[in-house]
Amino acid sequence: MQKRLSLALVLLLVLGLGGVALAKSDTLVIGSGAEAVGLEPRLETDVPSYERINVIMEPLVKFDVDMNLVPCLATDWEFGNDGLALTFKLREGVTWHDGTPFTAADVKYTFDWVLDASNAAPNRGLYADVKEIEVVNDHLVTFHLGTRYSFLLNNIARMSITPKHDGDRADFRQKPIGTGPYILESWTRDDRMILKANDNYWGGKPNVPNLVFRTIPEDSTRLLAFEAGEIDIFQGGVVPQELSRLEQDDRFIVQRVAGTGYNYLGFNTKVGALSDVKVRQALSYLINREGIVDRVLAGIGTPGVGPIPESLPWYNPNVMRYEYSPEKAKALLAEAGYGPGDISIRLFTNENPTRMRIAEILQFEAQRVGIEIEVIIEEWGAYLSRVQETDDFDIFILGWAGQLDPDRAMIRQFHTNGANNYGKYSNKNLDTLLDYGRTIAPDSQESIDVYNTAQEIVVREVPYGFINYSEEVSLQHKSIKNWTIHPYPAGAWQDVHLMIKDK
Repeated sequence: MQKRLSLALVLLLVLGLGGVALAKSDTLVIGSGAEAVGLEPRLETDVPSYERINVIMEPLVKFDVDMNLVPCLATDWEFGNDGLALTFKLREGVTWHDGTPFTAADVKYTFDWVLDASNAAPNRGLYADVKEIEVVNDHLVTFHLGTRYSFLLNNIARMSITPKHDGDRADFRQKPIGTGPYILESWTRDDRMILKANDNYWGGKPNVPNLVFRTIPEDSTRLLAFEAGEIDIFQGGVVPQELSRLEQDDRFIVQRVAGTGYNYLGFNTKVGALSDVKVRQALSYLINREGIVDRVLAGIGTPGVGPIPESLPWYNPNVMRYEYSPEKAKALLAEAGYGPGDISIRLFTNENPTRMRIAEILQFEAQRVGIEIEVIIEEWGAYLSRVQETDDFDIFILGWAGQLDPDRAMIRQFHTNGANNYGKYSNKNLDTLLDYGRTIAPDSQESIDVYNTAQEIVVREVPYGFINYSEEVSLQHKSIKNWTIHPYPAGAWQDVHLMIKDK
């Protein structure tokens, strides 16, 4: 026990956690496994960024912990009879952090910016069917669509509104203002972000005056900081092997819920041997999904099958399965004309301990069938930039969260023109299915049939090797109350103003 405590104290001193300053009852300290790339909702796509954005800024509607759409900056919404218009009634009496009133002009500004091809909005395709945004009055705004888009509202729930009067500021991405419960005070990259309560927040003054996000990429180090009382709460990145012990410790509260995404092995389908579907299939057969869930993740999550989570009605359980089989991998490589030593590839991932361990396992399994894999670990921001902005990779390990409908789960990733089609995968038949699927009633059998076929194509052609479906796990001290784990990690802290620190 003494050795463990000493190690914790040493680590805390090395990290500069400042126990006296952060242990106060008026400050809530949230642990995070990665630094935000930025704080601009029109540009960011990663969970660590949105964890922070969602306490500063807000969307029109949001997902609650039961994954229902609920009011936020909009109090009501309605589709027109032809499905080509969506009107929002906006909340009155809301102000930006600088005191400027929030109006429909801010909504129009936000989405017009995203839709403008001269701007670098990565998720523009999710709103491409919006042809015009009409400001009816200060508190009424209508989205006019060129074609029906069955899942538009889900995407609107993920876009925080930015202020028309301030959103073009050069340093907005680093120092944004919003309508949310907390105001950004300072941000020291790779260390901490400090925020103060918005006393004029429309949802009520936050219970805890100060909020701090601490970035500690190493899971075991973050856990030590938590157990030493320097972090109050965190979601995601709980050390799997420690979970059973933590669940039995009456000082802490552990919450678990089925997640909304998956981890995957991504392929650059345009480079070398990886352009051959048989090689990609061979590598997918080398993923020991059950073993990874059981031994690396200690039972957190379930083995991956395809791009749509098991909890959704569109999930297709009948797709091709890639059971762990080095023998099948060898046979496919031989069919493709590759022998031992013919394939050498680079595998990139970030400083996530689980992903690093999976990378090591894949490296070992590949060697057994004659494939050489070089594992390269990068800092989160640099890694994301490599995958999103360059073609300088062969394979990579990454994940998606918030895949709450089949359109969100597939069109960005697998459509030829998808904004997040990092591996440049292309199948024209799949493009047709994905384009059509978003125009039909989502609760229809036709919708299920369309996306079942789409899943069959993706799983067979392996632009991704699906590793595991996620399970969200959180850890908090018993002094932290009035909080429930969120299945969508980007929304974990959106109701932080309601949390109580009873200490």
